[in-house]
Amino acid sequence: MKTTTTSRRGFLKVAGAAGAALATTGTLAAPQVAEAQSGGGTRSGGGVSRPLQFTSLPEGHFKVRHKPIQWPNNARIAVTWVVNYECLTDATTSNQQALVDYSNKAGYRRLLDMFERNGVKGTWYTNCLIATRYPEHLKELVRLGHEVDGHNFANNISMAGLSPEMEKELVDRSFGDVKKLTGYHLPGWMGSGEAESATTMQYLVDNGLIWNGDFSTDDVPYTINVNGKKVVIVPYQRESNDTQLTSHRYHPSVWLNKFKDQFDVMYEEGATYPTYLSAATHAWILAHPAGSKAVEEAIQYAAGFPDVWNTTEADVANYWLKMNYD
Repeated sequence: MKTTTTSRRGFLKVAGAAGAALATTGTLAAPQVAEAQSGGGTRSGGGVSRPLQFTSLPEGHFKVRHKPIQWPNNARIAVTWVVNYECLTDATTSNQQALVDYSNKAGYRRLLDMFERNGVKGTWYTNCLIATRYPEHLKELVRLGHEVDGHNFANNISMAGLSPEMEKELVDRSFGDVKKLTGYHLPGWMGSGEAESATTMQYLVDNGLIWNGDFSTDDVPYTINVNGKKVVIVPYQRESNDTQLTSHRYHPSVWLNKFKDQFDVMYEEGATYPTYLSAATHAWILAHPAGSKAVEEAIQYAAGFPDVWNTTEADVANYWLKMNYD
């Protein structure tokens, strides 16, 4: 398959126009930015629509685990602190760009400082355009030992709305730009809105993917086989996700209380069936002052329990592979 090569500016304009999910102009309403889905394809850029179909999923997605796993040090629960770290292509409006770019202007620093003073490492789902726009941020994350993962090239691109050639270039550039900037290889990928095309996973595996988070189908990880390569699916759990706050401008305590309830139930279950919980934030939502207070309280709440493994998703995936869990 021949790969199309374009300039950065040309790439951003083409990808933004062809891939702005559920939009004809490359713009998204505020709550949709974090939840961009590819199911409707794109209505511009040639009418490309290649969403991943349910019938195309590898059989590993349909396994049901009955035997408990064992976390390091017999932890009851593994917890990861996820930041959706996002930006948009040029194909958007100034007010939407400003909304999401709070992530980089203020949200990034507030969350990073919070993680550091509480002794946890974040799992940063990163739109890889940030490697161009805010390179010093990614360098700092890598230097401090946080996990950086791919979260699409930009958050308003739909994988299913791109041609296979453009999608491959997008994935290759995402891995390549971060590697060139920091020397760090992206271990995982969670697409914008958990959306994939029929070819996304193969392109990710071709770039050395270890884990993927696009399937919220379990309370523990599992593996799938992608053309002979074992990939760990680390579930992205929406019930502990802050996007529920955006539509109605809920107070951040809604997210905090939900996290605590989620944690409490899974911690109790973990006495006999160890579980996995991702606490998912967006740097343009819960990194605002009131939101960050809720995130810090959640971190300190989990720290008040014994037998909790505060970790990153790459460490979860590597442990899963080491233990040869299916």
